[in-house]
Amino acid sequence: MLNATSSSRRIALVTSGFNLGGGVPAIARWLRDCLRRTAGYTVDVHDLATSSRDNHSRRLMSPHSWALPTLRGQFDEGDQATKWGANAVELEVMRYWPRRELTEALRNYDIVQVVSGSPALSWVANGAGVPIVVWMASLVEWERRQGLAEQGGPLSLWRHAMTRITSRVERHALRRANAVLALNAALLGYASARGYHRVAIAFPGVDTVVFCPSDAGWRRDGHLLSVCRLNDPRKGLERMIHAYAHIVDADNTSPALVIAGWGELPGALVQLVGRLNLESRVTVYRDVDPGTLTGLYRSASVFMQTSYEEGLGVSVLEAMACGIPVVSTESAGTRETVIDGVTGLLVPQGAGQDVARSVADKVLEVLRGDGAAMGARARERCLNVFSSQVAIRRFTDTYDDLLIGRAQETAKQ
Repeated sequence: MLNATSSSRRIALVTSGFNLGGGVPAIARWLRDCLRRTAGYTVDVHDLATSSRDNHSRRLMSPHSWALPTLRGQFDEGDQATKWGANAVELEVMRYWPRRELTEALRNYDIVQVVSGSPALSWVANGAGVPIVVWMASLVEWERRQGLAEQGGPLSLWRHAMTRITSRVERHALRRANAVLALNAALLGYASARGYHRVAIAFPGVDTVVFCPSDAGWRRDGHLLSVCRLNDPRKGLERMIHAYAHIVDADNTSPALVIAGWGELPGALVQLVGRLNLESRVTVYRDVDPGTLTGLYRSASVFMQTSYEEGLGVSVLEAMACGIPVVSTESAGTRETVIDGVTGLLVPQGAGQDVARSVADKVLEVLRGDGAAMGARARERCLNVFSSQVAIRRFTDTYDDLLIGRAQETAKQ
């Protein structure tokens, strides 16, 4: 182990959408803070463009941007991150493509740690000449499967084309990475089957001091809670709302539903709440601040998730840390976090499955059963597997192995 010298190590944390809500940005912030505070590393965040309208990028449709002298944006004091644009940013693949200035900047680090939904983002570090560690939450084909199936017209053709190209970049990027850290067993199996370097599972951690149970203990009458990106169709919030309608139909004394997160709830879902006569029972918190979010977890009775797909689900971990039992659709992520029947209940998503009704039945089962014991077991699992102190070791051990190997190779030359 080289932890004694970790304070002299410099890590470039490369990500995108660092200032946005959602799981991957939350994991990037967690990793930055843990490496700085717990492991003593120097960590600089490089936040790459995510939008075709990015102000730091040269845009095909905006000729005046072609004359931009640099793609390096200003250092964001609030996020403590350097923004980077891309060339021809309207083309998704160009957001992953190396650019000279960024490559030169990355050469000054000991490790490039990429944190992203798709591993394609790590291609940007190709040519930097330092070890690249890729942490990935999903694959672009997996992530977009539901949306592509529902979308039609010319835009669908464009998105299918961009997805195929990005998938090719993913494979090239993973072959060039020095270590691949996967979020769940499904991704581990994918990477291992293709023989990529140093493949392992690495879970994000939760601050189990900040996210902790209420002093009053578990409350059967606490609100039902869901936390996610409000405008992300992958989260399946239409199923959440229908599930809650079934809960109310079965038991009119059931707790209220709180949906909290980032972005804005789509108008179609607002209308659905109205059609089901749930306006007085459903509360939506937009762009919720950390203090309010923690309070919402601690006063909840059941955490609900109805996602079509999840790489892991940071909000599930936060709920478990607060001693809240989880009822969720089964996904690659929840198979890692929730022990069915022990810390929560999982709902299969097979063909012909009435997911909304099944979620409702499971929530009522928890409310009528021993939710306190289930929540206590959820908290214990979070402490043992997903606490920051435990989770950060996978990352620092990976860095140690890479840098020891590099030092040995250098000594032989």
